[in-house]
Amino acid sequence: MKNDEKKVLGILAIVFGAIALLGSWIPILNNVSFVIAIPAVILGIIGLVVNRKNKKTLAIIGTVLSVVAMIVVLMTQSMYGKALDEASKAVDESVSKVEKEIESSQQEVDDNFTWTKADFDALVVGDSLEGTGGANYNDVIAKYGEPQSETESTSGDYTSKYVDYDTFGGSEYKSVSLEFVKQADESWLLSYKYSSGLK
Repeated sequence: MKNDEKKVLGILAIVFGAIALLGSWIPILNNVSFVIAIPAVILGIIGLVVNRKNKKTLAIIGTVLSVVAMIVVLMTQSMYGKALDEASKAVDESVSKVEKEIESSQQEVDDNFTWTKADFDALVVGDSLEGTGGANYNDVIAKYGEPQSETESTSGDYTSKYVDYDTFGGSEYKSVSLEFVKQADESWLLSYKYSSGLK
């Protein structure tokens, strides 16, 4: 007949093992749970050795709880690690896709920028206030396409339209800025021009 179990080590192993098992499912906290499970296993094993000729129920329960907690921690760490890797991969793919779209968009802008210094110099600038005698906006658009930006403003009797063409093609910034003034017949005539980086 076996003697009664010496319970202190078994109870401590159960307490630490239960705490470790409860925290083993929670991300980050499960790292602490693994650390708690280690002394619980040690206490459980010592309890088994101390009670080798006695009942070992509490020591066995404590040891099993601790080992299960450690296994759960390793499984959840693997699962969370895989989930983080997949999330990181998805973010990288999204960023890469956005970068490619931006690059493609910029390439399209660069390809559509056909201004040369000779083209710019050939533009006739009309009266600086009224635009009379200047190049027509529709002719500029027909030859060089839609600008990257376009704004209008009114001052007194005059309405002006400001348009900008720009590009970073070949790592060199090029731009053309034009101002047109609205005429009585609804046309727009060039009253000011400025360029940068054209060759």
